[in-house]
Amino acid sequence: MKLFSIIESHNKTREPNDISILISDSVFSYSALSQVQESIWIDSDYKGWKYRVDPENPSIPLKRHVHIAKSKHTNSKNMQASWNSDGTRHDKKTFNQSIGSIKRVREIARNILKIGTEITLESYSENPNEISIINEVTLSPDGKTGHISIK
Repeated sequence: MKLFSIIESHNKTREPNDISILISDSVFSYSALSQVQESIWIDSDYKGWKYRVDPENPSIPLKRHVHIAKSKHTNSKNMQASWNSDGTRHDKKTFNQSIGSIKRVREIARNILKIGTEITLESYSENPNEISIINEVTLSPDGKTGHISIK
């Protein structure tokens, strides 16, 4: 039934105060409605872990990104790991390496940002011999070959 028909059949003299629409999780996750949940801490599927998705802001520039923390550390920036939608680290100075190396934290980031396993979530270390940072990723003109520059 179309919304207009529902309103029309309800009462011709007054409009309803509220209209509730139920949608499945799969439809919600692929719609613009999922942006309503941005910038708030949400329980993950893993007990004790929360995540917060912050929107893109090209004027800063800021990529869409996710912050992940234990529930008790959502106000402690240095107890979080965060990644941009392209898999690069978001907070370079406050990224907590031990949090970021936990398998479930990386799974939360991949699931929320819809990053496949073909993209490596970037890590960071002050010691360049420990971990390499992806500096630049480019595609060949035909789009069939990827090139990764590591510093």
